[in-house]
This record gives sequence, C-alpha cells and structure tokens, in this order.
Amino acid sequence: MPELPEVETIKRGLEKNIVGKTISDFDCNWRKIINKPLAAYKKILKDLKIESVNRRAKMIILNLSKSWNLLIHLKMTGQLVYGSKTKCLVGGHPIVEGYDCLPNKFTHATITFTDKSHLYFNDIRKFGWMHLLTDSELEKEIAEMKLGIEPFDKNLTLDYFKSLFKKRPNLKIKQFLMDQSLIAGLGNIYSDEVDFYAHVRPMRTVKSLSEKEINLIYKGIKKILIASIKAQGTTFSNYRNAEGEAGAYSKQLRVYGKWGEDCLCGGKILRAKIGGRSASYCPKCQK
Repeated sequence: MPELPEVETIKRGLEKNIVGKTISDFDCNWRKIINKPLAAYKKILKDLKIESVNRRAKMIILNLSKSWNLLIHLKMTGQLVYGSKTKCLVGGHPIVEGYDCLPNKFTHATITFTDKSHLYFNDIRKFGWMHLLTDSELEKEIAEMKLGIEPFDKNLTLDYFKSLFKKRPNLKIKQFLMDQSLIAGLGNIYSDEVDFYAHVRPMRTVKSLSEKEINLIYKGIKKILIASIKAQGTTFSNYRNAEGEAGAYSKQLRVYGKWGEDCLCGGKILRAKIGGRSASYCPKCQK
C-alpha cells in the first residue's frame, strides 16, 4: 500500500498535469468503488473544473469547482493514470498490460476531460474507492475517520508528540507509529525505518522509551519522510510515481524488507510479528 511519501509524490505529479482541466464525462463499471449512483456522478461532474489536488494521510483529494470534491484511496493495488496524446503518467500499482493499453480490464472508473485526455482509476483487487463529496460532506467523512495529525503539520511540535506517547503508553512503538489516529500517513515501511533511525526495537513499549529515544523518533519521522518524498517514494513490486517512474528511496532503506540480510553494522537483520504486521530490525543497532 502506498504510504505518505508515495501518495504525496502521486499528488504532486497529478497537480502538474490535471489542475485547470474541465471534466466532460465520467464512467464506472464497478459500483462498489463509488458512493453515489453512476448517473449522479455523470450529472454532477460534467463541466466541473479541477481546481487543486491535495492529500490527507494516504488519500488524494481532487478539489473541484462548485464546491465538489473527489476523495480517492488507492488501498493495496489501486492506481491513477493520466493519459493524453503525448503523456501517460501513472501513480500506484503498475499496469500489468502496459501503459499503451488503456482502458484495460483493471480500469473501473474513467474521468474524461474536454481536451480528450483521461484520468483512469485502475484496481486489480478492487479495494480502492473514489467518493464524490461536497465540501461539507468531505469535511464530515474525513472527520469520521478520526485521523491523527499530519507529520508535517506545524502543530506537531515535540511537546505535542510527547503528549501522544502519554495517551498510549502500552503500545508497541511500531504500532504507535502505524496508528493513523495518532499520526496519519506512516505504514509498515517507514515505521521500520524510523525505529532503526532512533536505535529502538519495534517491539519496545512506548512507556519504555527514554527522552533521547523519543526525540530521535520525532526527528526521524520528518527526516525520513522528507528524504523519501525527495526520492519519489519507495518502490518494490507495486509502486510507480505519477511520472510512471520507480521511486528511488528503496536504495536508502536500512531494515525494511531486509530480514535475513546483513546490517551495515555486520549484524543480521531479524523479523518479528507485531500486531499482525511484520517488523524488520537489527538487534545490534536497535535496543
């Protein structure tokens, strides 16, 4: 699943290519991914303009004219593909049949713009969704998700961060970092990397952390996310950025997905199950 850096990269790519475009049509062949009847989507979206593209946690928001919005979650295997006569930009899971085969059997929704370009929503496993919402409905739906603060929110000060630890003292640190109700956007990849940066084992409880370790975790969240966004995300088998290119942060990973391999310190990277998720860590570097 794309995490904050991957979704932010997709958001920035789409922002450069679809803002200002006017929608001429919408189509969908899988009812469960939309929140209103198809006829309503067609009627409402026609002639609306893409005014901006934003992100909240791991979701993309297309802000439209006349106070309408499309809230999009790619989930495990979703992708957004912008296609015109001269470009094909993909964000999310790669297209199995190739970029020259659109729409394909995984295309479940299509936005057509007046200039004949398209934004395709593809999803192999059909877990993703796109909801058409008014400004007030968007605010309500996001509020109901009870999402935590964004990592780059100016209000996420060190003091505020410490207050979050006090709320959940018995959580394992990996679970804390992945809890979207506390801090929104971190997932399996970056929680492992932040723990490694702070030299703490992911199965440690929040209440066991020292002041120095808390400070390092706080610093590591922002430092690692910034570096990953700069590298356009982390790529394994299922992520491409909005320019159709592989993210380069995988080259900077220290422990995630490397269990059984040697750490830079010479120790062996181990794997543990924490709250139903896998965590990779170095027992020599992390205490």
